[in-house]
Amino acid sequence: MRPLPTELLRSFVVVAQTGSFTAASELLCLSQSTVSQHVRRLEDLVGVPLFERDTRNVRLSQQGDALHRYAVRILELMDEAMTTVCGPPLNGTVRLGLPEDFASSRLAAALGSFVRRNPEVDLVIRTGLSGDLFRELDENKHDLVFAKRLSGSHRGYVVKSEPLHWCGSASTPLSVDQTILPLAVHPEPSITRSRIFEALKSVNRSYRVVVVSSSVMVIQAAVMAGLGVSAFTGYAMPEGIVPLDGDLPDLGVLEYVIDRQTSISQAAQALERVLADAAKDL
Repeated sequence: MRPLPTELLRSFVVVAQTGSFTAASELLCLSQSTVSQHVRRLEDLVGVPLFERDTRNVRLSQQGDALHRYAVRILELMDEAMTTVCGPPLNGTVRLGLPEDFASSRLAAALGSFVRRNPEVDLVIRTGLSGDLFRELDENKHDLVFAKRLSGSHRGYVVKSEPLHWCGSASTPLSVDQTILPLAVHPEPSITRSRIFEALKSVNRSYRVVVVSSSVMVIQAAVMAGLGVSAFTGYAMPEGIVPLDGDLPDLGVLEYVIDRQTSISQAAQALERVLADAAKDL
């Protein structure tokens, strides 16, 4: 039985998660040829193709999907072993602020893994609108905030950027050409709300607010039902919501950032690294 080198498994996992050798090479800080070589060596070791490739896409093969599940577990266990053996034990309380849509995303799995690896750390999570979370960070109510900001803001440091899309119902579409555009939005100080209003006002487009809720699930439900349109980034578009075509102004790019207190504990620093890594897979 031949061993599976961890550097090969790590390259394989990142390619599988990103669907791109180019993106994987950037995340791993390796050349694209090195990442491709790692995958070829791993395929030689296991004796089966791990990806199905065409001119535009890279997808896991059936055998690759099976190996991916084991590879993720192997790498998590190795990271946990190194932390346990070589790293100082982490303890104390970490106060984290997250928007609701982040709390229900893939970040949840990363947070769960962090808690399991660090049982002496009490993780306290508060969800809210990004604007409120930044204000509460300034009031020393959080150690870390993982939130959204518009391009041009100077809060925190950027870990990922993604375009903001106008969205509507897949089953009950609204005409975006109607005179007054119905909107489903969060209350102030929502960053997405501000961007929607700014974009519409920039083209003198009339609108009316039909639903206001601080819950992203309520906004998503309203859009799915065809009550109004709203705006989401790609990861926050559940089944039943689709990007809209039509004469609507560009909404620009949202930046996902981490902001923090000037001085934080070792546990908070470790969680910050976990969040920054997890953001790449959103």
